Amino acid sequence: MEEEKKLYPFKFIPIDEDPRETVLLADLGYQDSLVREGWLAANSISEIMDMYMDRVVGEHVFGWYGRQFPVMARILAGQERTPLMVSPDDETASQRLDFLGKAKLWYVNGADEGGRIYLGFKEDTSAEDFYYACRDNKVEHLLYSVPAKAGDCFFIYPGLVHAAGKGVRITEISECSPLDFRLCNWGKPIEGDDFDASLSLEAAFDFIDYKKYVPGLHNHAHSHDGGLSTHLTECEEFSVTKLKLTDALHIYSSKFDCFLLYVCLEGEASLQVVFDPEIGPINYTVKEGECILVPAEVPDFFLLPVARNTSLLEITVEKRADSDAYINPDIQAALPGEEDEDDQDEDLEDDGCDCGHHHHHHHHIS
Repeated sequence: MEEEKKLYPFKFIPIDEDPRETVLLADLGYQDSLVREGWLAANSISEIMDMYMDRVVGEHVFGWYGRQFPVMARILAGQERTPLMVSPDDETASQRLDFLGKAKLWYVNGADEGGRIYLGFKEDTSAEDFYYACRDNKVEHLLYSVPAKAGDCFFIYPGLVHAAGKGVRITEISECSPLDFRLCNWGKPIEGDDFDASLSLEAAFDFIDYKKYVPGLHNHAHSHDGGLSTHLTECEEFSVTKLKLTDALHIYSSKFDCFLLYVCLEGEASLQVVFDPEIGPINYTVKEGECILVPAEVPDFFLLPVARNTSLLEITVEKRADSDAYINPDIQAALPGEEDEDDQDEDLEDDGCDCGHHHHHHHHIS
């Protein structure tokens, strides 16, 4: 029977209808990614979530988010400066619009000379001053900004106004939500067909953070080139690690009870999964600008570089300490208890691998 088939790593057909961006993975209802290959080809991520639920995302993620796949990934092409935007937190988004909020990580793939990232305000700002500055196209002097360089990453928390300059190419990892409120477009009109017209400056007034932006406080990181595994951000919504894939890794995904999503920044990687020892490993490749989703049901796999200078973002969702589930509180009570800390320490020692924050599930193959 079909329900007895094992889930496998999913590659998706990119959504590139807008020249300004390519959506690698989204579960938004009106915009759903389709599986490219295998026996679930042409099914959307939302259909797969409806059918296989916690087999895809893991019990703790399903207990919190239900059938909503929790993260999305897209590439911003940098053809033009983005509008100045802000996104709400989960509570505000749920109460007003019945969506998730939108925490984000921006990873800079590359930038033309003069390209900048805009984040928050240089100094504490009033809502009134900000409103008139947006209306009169004089907002830039209020904003904190930095030159964009390849390898930089920025955590964009809900309430933080933000934009990317022309020529700045970005991989964006975020909560799966369409809620980017457009505040201004640098003197140009914001076209009505670009977004829901209700996501406006006026509607965002009460959840914008008008305080001075403090880079060190908000996880603004520069050019991570020091190690093979670099932890970029860990928030309640998602955890992101950059992997420089120089050797084969054995990934013990079962220790997460969660999906693993890989976005290839550069080069090419191969995921090898053994479903049947008699058949041997099956290979799934992921190239620059692509993503691949490993369901929680897959207990372990090998990750190998196919090309030189291969690097990836690895995205997962850590267990939340909060006992109240975001979408379905009834599921939370049925979830298994936390793993004993002593057992976790033993796992760390047993792996004996020094490859950064996630060394408890990465094991180098010599």
